[in-house]
Order: sequence, then structure tokens, then C-alpha cells
Amino acid sequence: MHFSKVFIYTAMFAVSASALPSQTQVSGLQTPIDGFDIIIPQWEVQAAPRGAKLILAGTVEQVLAELQAINLNYAQDFNLDFELPSPAVHKRNDFDSAAFACNVTKAMADQNIIVKGAKYLRGVKGKPYHPPGPKTCARVSCSWKSAIWWCNHAQTSRELDSYALIADGTDHIIQVCKTNGEWIDGQTWHKDNWSVIVGRDNC
Repeated sequence: MHFSKVFIYTAMFAVSASALPSQTQVSGLQTPIDGFDIIIPQWEVQAAPRGAKLILAGTVEQVLAELQAINLNYAQDFNLDFELPSPAVHKRNDFDSAAFACNVTKAMADQNIIVKGAKYLRGVKGKPYHPPGPKTCARVSCSWKSAIWWCNHAQTSRELDSYALIADGTDHIIQVCKTNGEWIDGQTWHKDNWSVIVGRDNC
């Protein structure tokens, strides 16, 4: 894997020190594809339906853990059930005919873990923000050495309507790059010049 520059992007919000990854965590991040840089994703979220907006940093697994620590009833309040199996097919979306490539990250991820990561992304309420690229990626999910990255290929910043759009890209990779076994990796490109990458990483 190629090690590259790693950035923590600070949005125009107050971020608690506990929400930011440690220097050890930052320096250990790897790029999914050579030539890309890594940023630490930040999430504008709410711990309760009528709660204040919070800015948390890290993967979706880390963010959900912090939200559930703040509000023990987080999943119930937002009607979430992460234990149910998540189908890889959803209603029509922008990735239905999107370009893709398989076997791009040099190491495959566990498909079942990636499916669960996509479901976690659908469970986080808020809008994902990505600073200007090009060729910058945020590792938005990582568990059991299986990761999802959201990459910006434009020189301008990017904001999506929801994290479900990243999950849509993930599900597309699962559909077009799945093998007979349990392993998967690939990349798919959105028409608005951003992409999703699935592959193996240290976590």
C-alpha cells in the first residue's frame, strides 16, 4: 500500500478534541490507490432527533459509537436496526449505469463487512462534506480490515444530500465486482466527479 499525505480538514464548526483522531491513528492511514491523499472525514450529525448539530471525525463505526455513547437510545430514536441483513439492491439511483473497475486496491475486503458498512452509512443522518481534491479520499467505513472510501476528483469542495449516496456506490461495487467467494474490491465513479472505493485496510 502507498503511504501519502494525510490531512485533517477542519470545517467551520467547533470540534471537540476527543472527536479528532490521534496522531498515531492519522499517520497509520493508507491510501487505497497510489497517487491519492487521505483526509479524515468529518460528520455533521445529531445524537437525538431534536438535538444540537455535532461535528465528529472518523469512520462511520467510530461516529456511531460516539453517538450511542452520547445517547444510549440513539438507534431507537432514529428507528435504526443495524443487525438486520441489508440487501445490496435499493431503488434506482445515480450508480445504476455508473462506470466501475474491479481489483483496483491490491487487496480484497470481506463482502459481508462491506455490506454492513453500507448499512451503517445509511443509518447516519446528515450531509457528508469533502474538501477540494483532486484525488483525495476519506475512509468513511472500516471494520475487520474491510474499508469504504469516498473520493473527490474535483478541485472544488463537495457536499452530498446524504451518506446514503456513498452507500449506493458501495452497493454498486458489490453488484458488479462480487466473486464466487466472500471477497471484493473495486471502484465506481459518480457523474459529478467523485467515486467510491472498496478494499482492504488496517482496522
